[in-house]
Amino acid sequence: METLEKILVKAEELFFTYGVKNTTMDDLSRSLGASKKTLYQFVTDKADLVSRTMEHHIKQEHKHIKVIVNDAPNAIEEMLSIARHVTSHMKGINPAIVGDMQRFYPAAWQLFTDYKMTFIYNIMLNNMNRGMKEGLYRNDLNPDILAKIYIARMDLIIDQKLFPFAKYDFVSVYRETLNYHLHGISSTEGKAYLEKKKILE
Repeated sequence: METLEKILVKAEELFFTYGVKNTTMDDLSRSLGASKKTLYQFVTDKADLVSRTMEHHIKQEHKHIKVIVNDAPNAIEEMLSIARHVTSHMKGINPAIVGDMQRFYPAAWQLFTDYKMTFIYNIMLNNMNRGMKEGLYRNDLNPDILAKIYIARMDLIIDQKLFPFAKYDFVSVYRETLNYHLHGISSTEGKAYLEKKKILE
């Protein structure tokens, strides 16, 4: 019998590869080599599966980003490490996943929205304060406003009307957004530090 953990890991893999709408419970059961009856011992339906998979994904992201924050020597390196983590996970993801979640699985999408407005907001807020204390960011910033602007930009990056995936790849858009963000908030010392770095090759 498969454990819930194995089910959610495989579901995420299939969702990222084929999109949420195009992945069926039959697809999942075949990939796991388990019956659908077994799957329904752990989830009530596909919507429940999608929400549980999102919860699992968010839990893993919490762990990874906390490690990055704790290990980063300074605020700029923290941002660059988070960016590398994000892009490494976004490469190869089926672009349909965003629209699928928004249109067909609003409960799961709300989990992601709440995650941005709480966890990611606090990560960015703390990063702003850290960078200001380290002298790498300008000392006249409003961390609360800028953290929320950062979150708003996350939504713009995946906006299909502005940046259709057929024309813009995610890494390029994310790189330009991060470059714009870091140069806008960096002090003279921070800009000098950034000149030595490559933002998302």
